Amino acid sequence: MGLLKQDVVALKHISLYCEELERLHLWGSDEEIDAEFNRVCQTIWGYTLDDFDDDDISTQDHKWLDRLTPRKAYVFALKHGYDLGDYEDMVSDWWGFVWMILAEARGLLNPTLRARAWKRHDERLLAAGVAAVLRK
Repeated sequence: MGLLKQDVVALKHISLYCEELERLHLWGSDEEIDAEFNRVCQTIWGYTLDDFDDDDISTQDHKWLDRLTPRKAYVFALKHGYDLGDYEDMVSDWWGFVWMILAEARGLLNPTLRARAWKRHDERLLAAGVAAVLRK
C-alpha cells in the first residue's frame, strides 16, 4: 500500500462542484470566475478566501504555498480528504482550493476569524479613502 492509504469513498471530489467554474475559465470574465470560485468554496466549506486574513497563515505555510506544485497540491489535498483531480488533469483553480484546505486544516474557517478578516479588510478600504463599506 502506498503512503496515502485513503478511503476514496470518503474523498470530497472538488471537480463535482466545478463544472460552471471550468466553463467560465473558457468563456467568462475575471469577475465571473471569482464569483463562481467563491460560490464553490461557499458550497464546500461555508467560507471563501475572503473569510480569513493572509496574516493568519504562518510564514512557513506561505513559503510552502509559494513553492507549491500541482503534484504536491494533489497529495496534500488527498491527505486532507479532498480530490483535486478532474477528467483531464486537475481542477483549474487547484491552488486556491489548496488555500482553503490549508485554512481548514489550520482552523481558520470560523466565525470569529471571519469577522476579524472582514473588519481588517474594511479598515484597509477606509484607510485608502473609501467613504463607506456596505455589505449585503
